[in-house]
Amino acid sequence: MPSVSLNTWTTVRAQRIKRLRAAHEAFGGTGPGRRWVTDELNHALILRLASEFQGFARDLHDECGLFIARCLAPGNRQLQDSLRIPYTLYRKMNQGNADPGTLGNDFGLFGMARNGIAHDGTKIARVQANGWPLTLRSVDRWKSSLDGLARGIDRAVGGHLKLMYGTTPWQETT
Repeated sequence: MPSVSLNTWTTVRAQRIKRLRAAHEAFGGTGPGRRWVTDELNHALILRLASEFQGFARDLHDECGLFIARCLAPGNRQLQDSLRIPYTLYRKMNQGNADPGTLGNDFGLFGMARNGIAHDGTKIARVQANGWPLTLRSVDRWKSSLDGLARGIDRAVGGHLKLMYGTTPWQETT
């Protein structure tokens, strides 16, 4: 059973990305030769994709903290709230992108153990200089990759928590 966070990624968050992509297509079509018109829309799509993935990762992190708190203090909401504080107080995803370093740091708090271009124009220029065009096709490939990454993170975190606490975590939060 997937987490609520993964379900939200594949429905609500995916729909937001899809709507922006549809607006992009409606504005300039899908054919070549319209690059001068759509560069900013490509950047907006990439930012949307990055922010939605970061939102997924943050939601999953919250869901994990809630699961652990419920396991450690069943029925005691006040203690559960206190137990969740260390997981979120210095969470790196609250201050930066959901890249491998922040994901590793934040999910490492649970005993475990991409998208850094979103807020830095020099990184975008480097990506383009290295031959990665910022096009609809690129966005589609990145979205597909992030779909796989989201499913993989969801399975890995869920499996880890089940091993640690002896119960399936996502059934606790639904």
